[in-house]
Amino acid sequence: MSTKTTVLATAALTLATSMGVQTLAQRDADAGVRVRVGGRAHVRVGGPRVRVRAPRVRVRVHRPAPPPVRVRVGGSIYVGVGWYHRTRFAAPPPPAVYDDCNCGGDYYPVAPAPTVGVAAAAYTRPELPRWGLGVAAGGVDVQGEAAGDDLALIGRFRMTPGLSLEGELGKSELADGSRVDRRLGASLVWELSPYNRWSPYVVGGLGVTQVEVGDDVYETSQEFGEVGVGLRWAVTPKLHLGADIRAGSRSASEAAMPLDAAYRAVTPPTDESEEYTRARLSGVLFF
Repeated sequence: MSTKTTVLATAALTLATSMGVQTLAQRDADAGVRVRVGGRAHVRVGGPRVRVRAPRVRVRVHRPAPPPVRVRVGGSIYVGVGWYHRTRFAAPPPPAVYDDCNCGGDYYPVAPAPTVGVAAAAYTRPELPRWGLGVAAGGVDVQGEAAGDDLALIGRFRMTPGLSLEGELGKSELADGSRVDRRLGASLVWELSPYNRWSPYVVGGLGVTQVEVGDDVYETSQEFGEVGVGLRWAVTPKLHLGADIRAGSRSASEAAMPLDAAYRAVTPPTDESEEYTRARLSGVLFF
């Protein structure tokens, strides 16, 4: 074998050795690709036959497994027959509250404030009854000299929840019936707590009085004004009882007739005002 042949054979073997090596590529973290090289080849140069393994390339791709699919399903409630998804509803409003302790607070039912999730509707107090009719009875004292009984028929009209207009048609008998006063008046009554079972109030009024002394012995008319305070008790929303005391002043509007000496003590003076106080109990039925 010549030197040229030997050199070529050596080169061919070296090439075959380097090409026969199988190479495995490093796995990629994301793609996962593996490469393998291999194959065969035959080389013959002049002299003996030399076999060379040709490179062979094999590519294998490794795909990572897909992540697990997680499905979360909300809870449900089984009611009777069938399944119903759980739904949140706003709590119902509490029932109306009545004050039964007889110590104040709301006596009439009051609609509660709206809760979260409920449409803000008009939650207002109920309308109080407007018209009322009743009677009153009590006593009257005129300048500390004549005292007697007092009866009256009264009517009321409620203008606002706390403010009412009262009309009164009354009669007083003084000094054992020796003097009779017939009264026609109008008053404003302001209740401080109209929705409570118990409510204090203030009152102020004006009117006229016709005075008769004896049997056609003396007759005159008077104008009066009075103020007072009282306390009202709502037995029911439509039946009210009240107690008040009033102080007033009245003066004669006509000249006095000749007097009999027996009636001088109970005759109202003509040159000055006449002071009086009266206390009464009343009952009014509203409708």
